[in-house]
Amino acid sequence: MEHKSATIMIVDDDTAISSLISHQLRSLGYRTVCLQDGLQALQRLAVVQPDLVLLDVMMPHMSGWDVCRQIRTCSGAPIILLTAKDADADMMTGLSAGADDYIVKPYRIAQLHARIEAALRRSAQRPRSRSAVYTAAEVVGTPSPAPAVAPAQTSPTASTAVTAPQPPPRPRLGATLREERHRRGVSLYQAEQVCRVRWDYLQAIEQEQWEYVPRTHRQAAIRAYAAYLGVPLRHPRPSRTPLASVVAPAVAVVVMLVVVVIYFL
Repeated sequence: MEHKSATIMIVDDDTAISSLISHQLRSLGYRTVCLQDGLQALQRLAVVQPDLVLLDVMMPHMSGWDVCRQIRTCSGAPIILLTAKDADADMMTGLSAGADDYIVKPYRIAQLHARIEAALRRSAQRPRSRSAVYTAAEVVGTPSPAPAVAPAQTSPTASTAVTAPQPPPRPRLGATLREERHRRGVSLYQAEQVCRVRWDYLQAIEQEQWEYVPRTHRQAAIRAYAAYLGVPLRHPRPSRTPLASVVAPAVAVVVMLVVVVIYFL
C-alpha cells in the first residue's frame, strides 16, 4: 500500500534542487513543503507536522545533522538525509543523529520513491509521534517559561553545603570560530571568498566534524579560517616557575642539615 497522501517536508538551501524534488514527488501524488534552511524547518515543524522529512546535510547556518537531532527531540517522523558525501563516517554520523535513511546524490526518482515508501511503512508500524504537543518555540530550543514555584522554606538550623567554584570549561575551537563569525556578522559564503576554503568545509570545522574535511586539506583549512577570524589555535602556556625560587629553599635545607650534623659531632 502506497502513502500517496503523505506530506513531505523538503529542506534544501538549493532552491533549484528542492523545486525539482517537489515537482517529482507531487507528480507521484505526495504533498510537499519546501524550506531553504534548518531553522525554518524547525520553526515550521509543529505547524506542518510532516509525515516524512527530506533533509539536505550541508546547509549554511545549521547543518542537516543538527536539524535531524533537533527534530528527533520532538517528532518521530521519518527523516531521510540527502547528501553528496558517501563516506562511511558521514553515513554513521547521520544515522546516529536519528535519521531513518541516507541517500547519496545523485539519485534516481525511482530510488527516492522506494526509500520514501519504505520509511513511511516503517513509521506506520510505530506509535504516533507526540510532536503535536510541542509549540514552534519549543522545537527551536526556546521552551515556554515554567510556572513560578515558591522557594522552599528551610529551617534556621539547617546547614548549607558550600562547594568551591569550578573553573569554567575551555571553549572548543569550533564553537569559538562560530561565535566569532557570528559576532562579525559574516556568513559562511562570505568567509569562503576570503579564506579560499569551501563553505561546507568551514561549517564542518565549526561543528568539529573533522572527517568531512579531506585530510590533505584539513590543517590548512583550519589555519586559514582561524587566521581570518583572528582566533589563536594554541592557548598560551603557563609561565614557568623561576629557577631561583626552587633552588633557594633547597640550599637553605642543605645548610640547616650541615649545621645540625656539625653541632652533634
